[in-house]
Amino acid sequence: MDAKQLFRAVSDKMRADFQITAQHGHMGTRGTAREDVLREFLSQGRLPPKYGLGAGEVVGRVRDVSRQCDVIVYDKIDGLSLIYSEHNQIFPIDSVYGIIEVKSRLSKSELIDSLEKIKSFKKMAPSDGIAESLGSGFSIVRARPKPFGIVFAYSLDNNSLDSLYQNLKEWELENAANLWPNYICVLGEGCVHHQLAFETCIDSERITSEAIPVSLRYGNDSLFKFYCALHDMCAHMRLGPIELSNYFEPGIQIGRFVLSGRTAEVELTVDGKPPVPARLKESTIERIVNWCAQTQKIRYWDILKKKSN
Repeated sequence: MDAKQLFRAVSDKMRADFQITAQHGHMGTRGTAREDVLREFLSQGRLPPKYGLGAGEVVGRVRDVSRQCDVIVYDKIDGLSLIYSEHNQIFPIDSVYGIIEVKSRLSKSELIDSLEKIKSFKKMAPSDGIAESLGSGFSIVRARPKPFGIVFAYSLDNNSLDSLYQNLKEWELENAANLWPNYICVLGEGCVHHQLAFETCIDSERITSEAIPVSLRYGNDSLFKFYCALHDMCAHMRLGPIELSNYFEPGIQIGRFVLSGRTAEVELTVDGKPPVPARLKESTIERIVNWCAQTQKIRYWDILKKKSN
């Protein structure tokens, strides 16, 4: 069996199904239907059962939330959804492998919109390690995998793959490499991804500022290449345990500082009036950090004693 020929037939069917969805008059209905076509393709045994496909928002550990995501690839076995309905879910970032933004016609503005969504999503990725037991009281700590962001489009919009490539290069000049997209696919046209020397970089950890985007015209084989990239990205990732306590009292991002729990929230009393809640400023936190850096360390037990006095 020729796998390429098989996927070319599937690609033709997807484009035909998309043309049918384009007849929907209501934009919301049209958007949902176009995402359903891709979701149906992926759910027909093409991804292992442990990969779930949802839609909605992703929440982080510092009271941040992504923009609305068209397709969310999450851990269906050990992951969870904080809120779940038929068309909208909310997933903790720990449960998520990555997101796919789906566009009908990929113009420059639609590309930039997708890139900004992926940027917002990737900013939430935690940078801590994952402890894994080796038995006999030993354990190792490995880096937590970074989630991916993909743009998938059914067609172009009076532009070319080369022009999209130039638009991507311009956008990436203004944004850090850890926020770049992992893959862009235009059905029937081609794909854009990153490369370092002669090595293809699609995993988030391997996309660095030295990597450069490349556009390749795969034509009717674009769907097969997209599927291969998505499968391989998921297969290379091992998510850690979902620690829900991080979401019970999430931290707060204030400027370049992240404060855990309620440490950023204080009460102020002015002119003898009842105390009112307030939040520390970045400049105040910086002064506290600098003071602590110049002060002798204190044991946690002594801190507790001070609190009790």
